[in-house]
This record gives sequence, C-alpha cells and structure tokens, in this order.
Amino acid sequence: MPEVSFQPDWFSKPGDTLLTLMEQRELTSEVLARKLGCERSVIQGLLSGAIAVDDKLAGGLSKYVGGTPSFWRTRQTKYIEALSRAAKAVPKETGLEWVDLFPHKDIVNYGWVDGNTKRDELIQAYLAYFGVNTPQEWSDRYERSMHETAFRTSPTFTSKVGAISAWLRRGEIEAAAIPCAAWHPERLRKSIENIRVLTKTKSLAYFMPRIRKFCAEAGVAVVFVRAPSGCRASGATKFISRNKAMVILSFRYLSDDHFWFTFFHELGHLLLHKSSMTFIDGEPGIAGELEAEANSFAANVLIPPIFGQIPEQFAQ
Repeated sequence: MPEVSFQPDWFSKPGDTLLTLMEQRELTSEVLARKLGCERSVIQGLLSGAIAVDDKLAGGLSKYVGGTPSFWRTRQTKYIEALSRAAKAVPKETGLEWVDLFPHKDIVNYGWVDGNTKRDELIQAYLAYFGVNTPQEWSDRYERSMHETAFRTSPTFTSKVGAISAWLRRGEIEAAAIPCAAWHPERLRKSIENIRVLTKTKSLAYFMPRIRKFCAEAGVAVVFVRAPSGCRASGATKFISRNKAMVILSFRYLSDDHFWFTFFHELGHLLLHKSSMTFIDGEPGIAGELEAEANSFAANVLIPPIFGQIPEQFAQ
C-alpha cells in the first residue's frame, strides 16, 4: 500500500488522517475497532487525540487503513512536539483559567480526556481535545458562535459555555466518524414520515440504528452523547461541514415523548433555518422565533393536523 504523505501541521492530529482514510474506505469506528481487536472507545480516542498511536496501533492502522507503521509513529511524534510548543506558548495563568471552565471530572469519567493528565498538562490536553491552537481559537469557534446564535437571550451563558462546548465537541468527534451522504434536505423531508412510524416502538435497539440510517442517507449524522455537569441541553444541531450536519441527543430526559419531540425539533432546525447557525436546546433562557418554529415543526410531525400527513408548509 502506498505511503501516505505527511504534512507537518500540528493542528492536523493523527486522528484527522485516520478519519480521512476511514472515509475513503467506508470504515466505521465499530468496524475498525473489530479489525484492530479493540474497543470502539479506542478509535474515538484516536480521532479526538486522547489516545496516542503506539507501536501496536501503528501496525494495525498500517494494515487496515494505509500508510506504514513508521508513518503513524512519526505522525504521532510530530503532533505531540508541536502540540507541546503550542501549549507552552499559552500564558500559564490564562491557560489554567481556561481549563477551569470545563467540568473536568465528568470529562475524564466519560473518557474524553486522559484521567492521568496532571494539572500542568491540562492546557495541552484541552487544546488537543478541541483541536485548537489557543484558548482564543476555542472562544472564536465555540463561545462566540453560541453567543451569536443559540444563547442570544440566556443570562447564564458564560457559566455554561465550557460544559456545553465540551459536549458539542464530543458530538463533532463522533459525528465525523459516521459515514453520510451529502446533505440533501429534500431526502430528509421525504424520510420524516418513515421516521415518525418508529415512534411507535419502545426498543432503543430497534429505532436508534434506523433513525441514524435514514438521517445518514440525507447527510445528517445522529449521535448520542451524555451531557456533562453544567450542560442541561437535551439536543443540538450544527453543520460540521458544508455537506454534513449533526444532531446530538443527550437522553437527558428518558421519556419517549421528550426524546421524539427533541429529535424532530432538531430536524426542524435543519430544514427551516440557516446552516451557519448552531442550535442548543433544553437550556433555560433559549427562546425566540426560530425555537418556536422548530417546536411547531416537531409538534406537527408528531400529531399532524390531518392524521398521517406532514403539514404542507414543512413538506415542501
């Protein structure tokens, strides 16, 4: 298999190369984990940067996705060297104030960041997790975008942004590993009635893979991510690329009614609103016309005015 070229850019971690090769070979995290004889969480850790490429993984990745073992080892070494330089360039006081924004205990318990990381190394760990070069870059990517869209009316935004951004980031990492067709709103609209039929079943094992399949065929990756402390969101919607959207569901409320309403609410955002916007639902203080439209969409899908039909304004 031909050698994969290496661009020495720290911002592109080994997991970014892995994701590209997985997409080319149409490998899911589950399939690659089986081939490597490891847990799916290991693949997620590689994609997020939380798990380093060691000799064993380098050999397995070479065999199943491409490149040589030497390429993967070099990729990891160069990444760590450059990541360390970036972390050292951040003033220590500024960096530690930044990492204090995040609910570290939950993030470690969920396996998003290595639990053995010392406090002095946390700046580096969170730069890696968010895929940013500086705390300011994190702010530009998450804090500013959320403030301009979903949090326009929330008085508690500042105290929540760390937890919510960590949750969103985990969604991005998991969504990136889900193969999807290109974004196709019309295909999603046509699938809504088939998805609504799934509301009649109580089995998660039955309906979860099916809604994921319907959505992936329309360019939407559906992921289920437990919310950490400080994040009360039940769902969120964001485009992670021009042709791929994600819907994150937290299962914060375990009732069937709340789950389905949240799910169709998120689809409403995708179909009715601008793709440049991030929507986070379930947090106090988030309201407005766009939320009302998504609520109306969800309500009319679940209980159509004419039973069995999607309302005309949402079907076009």
